[in-house]
Amino acid sequence: MDEFLWSCIVHALAIVPWVSYCFMITFFATSIFYGRCFLHQLSSPSQVMDGLPGVSIVKPLMGIDPFLEMNLESHFNLAYPKFELLCCIQDERDPAVDLVQRLQTRHPNVDCRVLIGGCNGILNPMVNNMVPGYDSARYDIVWISTSRIKASTDILKDMVAKLENPRVALVHQMPFTTDQKGLTHAIEKVYFGCSASRYHLAFHSLGISCFTGMSYLVKKPELDNLRGLSWFGRFLAEDFFIAKLLHDRGFRHQVAAVPAQQNVASITIADYKDRMVRWLRLRLNMMPITAGFLEPLGESVPLGIYASWSAYYLFGVNPYLWFAGHWLVWITLDYIQLKGVQNGPLPFSLLIFMLAWVIREMLFVLIYFEAVLNVRRITWGKRTYFLSDCGKSMRVASDKSILPI
Repeated sequence: MDEFLWSCIVHALAIVPWVSYCFMITFFATSIFYGRCFLHQLSSPSQVMDGLPGVSIVKPLMGIDPFLEMNLESHFNLAYPKFELLCCIQDERDPAVDLVQRLQTRHPNVDCRVLIGGCNGILNPMVNNMVPGYDSARYDIVWISTSRIKASTDILKDMVAKLENPRVALVHQMPFTTDQKGLTHAIEKVYFGCSASRYHLAFHSLGISCFTGMSYLVKKPELDNLRGLSWFGRFLAEDFFIAKLLHDRGFRHQVAAVPAQQNVASITIADYKDRMVRWLRLRLNMMPITAGFLEPLGESVPLGIYASWSAYYLFGVNPYLWFAGHWLVWITLDYIQLKGVQNGPLPFSLLIFMLAWVIREMLFVLIYFEAVLNVRRITWGKRTYFLSDCGKSMRVASDKSILPI
């Protein structure tokens, strides 16, 4: 390779981080603007209260978390005129059964049913658990609400209002967290309120499908036209394919005004890291170019290192000073982003935010390499799955539990 050709290649590589900066400026500006102007702005249904459509709430449960009773009772306390609560539990010995029965006794006027056992032949454990509830739903609007989610009447009414649009088949809550004490909870809040919300809000504003299935309303007839929820049990990332196929059919999906309130009592950094590795491996299987090459260029550490070299190569700028300035601007914009998503005072100090932010940014490097090194294997609970064909097929590689998780 001659010197001129090599010089052209190096110059081309040096331009890449500046292109990435252009995209990141767009994403930061769009998400911060959307968060400030539209997030937490509740929509009101066009019908009067008594005329609102019925909603079937499918609640997959397994095991007990100290906050599970609070999360479940928030659904029992919904001041919505017509809804049913379908609690799906895989095993009759699960302690969640007794908890639901206690809540049924406490709230006798709530239409609540317990469905025990899943559906044979479905590999995705969450879908396996939910299918009996989904199939027995009485209403045309189904709310999939996982066990971590804390509900409210305003959230439900806002999502129902957004689903009134005939072009909208799906309304989902952007993932976020409730206010809990502890460094790991701060790290999780920083991730969901900064990096995750940046792409959710920016992509939504730009008309790009970006969907997380922990809390969403879907029009059941439209999902049934895609062969129903059970058909998506062949995918480990069923939410991705539900959103994709509905989008391919011309339907839009909307972001709810209030982010999803994940309410979990205890979490460790290892728990957080394992969850992020699982999600990244799913993205690497489904979107290898996007997750493998473009996603790292949207993270502060890889892009900062790359841009620092480029600034030195092209302009002779001290790379250490460039990286310091890069991080200072990034953390400032993330703090603005988080404040907009939080819509109120943060549950930790600025110093804790900075510490949690640095740990989150550095953890991405560990998470990325761990995900890439064994990309086909996904560990979820006590099961390990092997993915192939861009995430469209899977098999159980090992199973250490009687209960699918």
